Amino acid sequence: MHHVELRVATEANRHEGVAVLTLYETGARLCDLDIQYSLLRDLRNQNAVALDFLMLASAVYALDKTILRAGDGDGDGWTRDISLSVPVSDPSRWTNAAPELQEAVTFLTGDRWSFAFAPLNRTVARPGQAGRRWRRQAVLPIRALDTVCLFSGGLDSLVGAIDRLERTASTMLLIGHHDAKVAGPFADQRRLIEPLRSAYPQRLRPVFLRVGQKPAGDEITLRSRSLLFIALGMYGASAVGPHTELLIPENGTIALNYPLTPSRRGSCSTRTAHPYFLNTLSGALRSLGIVNPLVNPLGSKTKGQVVQDCANSELLGRLTGMTVSCAKRNRRGHWKRTTARECGECMPCVYRRAALHRLAADSEVYGNDICAGEVEVLGDDDAGRDFRACLSLLRRRPSAQEVMNTLMASGPLDVARLPEYAALVLGAMDEVKHLLRDKGIPDVRRAAGMTV
Repeated sequence: MHHVELRVATEANRHEGVAVLTLYETGARLCDLDIQYSLLRDLRNQNAVALDFLMLASAVYALDKTILRAGDGDGDGWTRDISLSVPVSDPSRWTNAAPELQEAVTFLTGDRWSFAFAPLNRTVARPGQAGRRWRRQAVLPIRALDTVCLFSGGLDSLVGAIDRLERTASTMLLIGHHDAKVAGPFADQRRLIEPLRSAYPQRLRPVFLRVGQKPAGDEITLRSRSLLFIALGMYGASAVGPHTELLIPENGTIALNYPLTPSRRGSCSTRTAHPYFLNTLSGALRSLGIVNPLVNPLGSKTKGQVVQDCANSELLGRLTGMTVSCAKRNRRGHWKRTTARECGECMPCVYRRAALHRLAADSEVYGNDICAGEVEVLGDDDAGRDFRACLSLLRRRPSAQEVMNTLMASGPLDVARLPEYAALVLGAMDEVKHLLRDKGIPDVRRAAGMTV
């Protein structure tokens, strides 16, 4: 068990206008939190609980990166036991919300979390000049905004923003997150913002924040990033208004993250936008008095349906190549084309390519081409494991009932929606099958159970 305490120092980070926040394990310093709070200050959020949530989520994210999984917990190489104490504005309120919060974070990361709360006796946010980076351009005032959307720089978040802007007269706060040690997402977000601003003038306010820790951690699983992303989004949404929606655009295939093989069930499957996680976290936030709706507008669609149904297909066509969907973009050692921006073999890449093929727009260059046999279909290397698991599922051709049973075994879901979820999973597999049938070499098609 790791017993960790978040401490709020008397001194402030003078560049960011926030107190120095440090994590200690049994009295020994682990790391300082790195929160670019200066870009949040102009939102003038007076909700102390929203700042509490941001501190807690930042601490969870830092611990997720700092405490290595290997050799921890039950000796399964995965599960960690972490107890975190956080000073908050209203400990009794947070203690009341703790059971649902612990359940949400435990489900998200696959670890066992427990939270304790102490009175916050010091000021966290400090006065000072804010947001210099964005003052070079006209900035929409907070009172002019009515929607908040998480913006990762990926294809789904781009479509989510475009759909809302096209179908309503919304003025939108775009919240992006990046880590100082992972520069790619920040570049993705910045690359897209100017074309979006040109398409929707005076309707967007971007806030792309750095949140991480110093020193940087070595753990790479990063299951807790969506908690931090949501905390940043909720800070923005609660500043705009108590009932302002926070959009979390994620296609339903990735949100459900159906286990491709039995070994991927449970905590070995990512759950960044899983309905159970979002519902449980929403319940905890309501107990805390944060009632902003948490909405995934793409949760009922496959990746192919997301791009096909985009409300502005012309704009999406121009910007798709600027987005990145890859989950393994920094592991280039085995890529055939190391200058590519995406690996081509992780499941987000596979779903993306299948979706673009559905639109006859599969023209991107990947690190490895799954259709050309550049990923071993019979190998045992770690890099190709995702794709081989996908091929295994295509060969097995599970029935809708089997898919429903597996979904329920992987995480609690609304039973009434199971047929819908199963149809979504099977639809996503059909999209991949069509890609491989049309472009795969014989060995690849054979491995997918297709007649050659």
